[in-house]
Amino acid sequence: MSRYKELIHNKKFMSELYAVTLAAAVLILVSVIKGPEASGKLLVDAGGNVTGIERRSTEASESYDVRVEAGNGTETVTRDVTLVMQKTPEKGNISAHTEEENREAAINAEIDRIINEIEYSKEKAVELPSELPDGTVLRWSEGEHKAVPATVIVVVIYATLVLILATDAAKDKTAIEERRSILRGLPRFCNQLFLMMNAGLILSDAFDTITESYSGNKDGLSMFEKDLAELREATCGHRISTAHVLREFAVRHDVKEMIRISAILSENEKRGSDVIESLARESRYLWDERKIIARECGKAIDAKMSYPLGLLLILLIVITIAPALLNM
Repeated sequence: MSRYKELIHNKKFMSELYAVTLAAAVLILVSVIKGPEASGKLLVDAGGNVTGIERRSTEASESYDVRVEAGNGTETVTRDVTLVMQKTPEKGNISAHTEEENREAAINAEIDRIINEIEYSKEKAVELPSELPDGTVLRWSEGEHKAVPATVIVVVIYATLVLILATDAAKDKTAIEERRSILRGLPRFCNQLFLMMNAGLILSDAFDTITESYSGNKDGLSMFEKDLAELREATCGHRISTAHVLREFAVRHDVKEMIRISAILSENEKRGSDVIESLARESRYLWDERKIIARECGKAIDAKMSYPLGLLLILLIVITIAPALLNM
């Protein structure tokens, strides 16, 4: 339920969801109003055999999936065909088929001729022939509908897109939460780093001391502190510069404040610049930024509380004037 509320309040996700929903609704509406082919019905006798086709209209093309079996008592030829009843019959050139020695090829050629005549018929009700000119019996039946409706395809694509959008929104929310956690914990970390290096510790020892202090209270750690503890465990025993490790961490999370601190540490490591004064300045700046963020969050809370307070005010007015209205 909380995950659903988070997605509802995600403006980027909701705008993308509205756009995808609108596009899917338009496609479904188009497929319903103007399908590729509108069909009438097949006329079936008591034995289950299709005897004819009753078209919905001669002004639109229609398709019918049927199965035809041609047999003369000794052999039977079965075919699944799709009859496409054309909107406006065009006089086509029916190629002449010479009867070949292969009986099946001759039957197929005759069936193609009959299908061609049926598809270009001008009549609304079309009767399907029961035999070929040579006496071969034809039996028509309903074919298997293999085509997937366009509406189903649109719904499947829509569900897939919504799932992708929800996954991306969850990833974005996780990245935002990680960045906020870093911004909240960075002033304290910078201050600790400044005090320990000012006391004479080198960067790697100061970093190890700070991260070791987190192991005593793992449940109360922030996301930033947990990441630092995991970073120390992953790099412990490796001959990797601590400043380089912190810089990679800052670049990976795209936090410019931490990138600036890691640049100061790298500069001190390479050229021996005054890191104490720089860290003190960054610490003051980060604490000021944190105060500004806290004031903005307080203002946002006041704005959120205005809605329920307005409802309470309306309720108070109704309760106050209700007895006077009832006595009138």
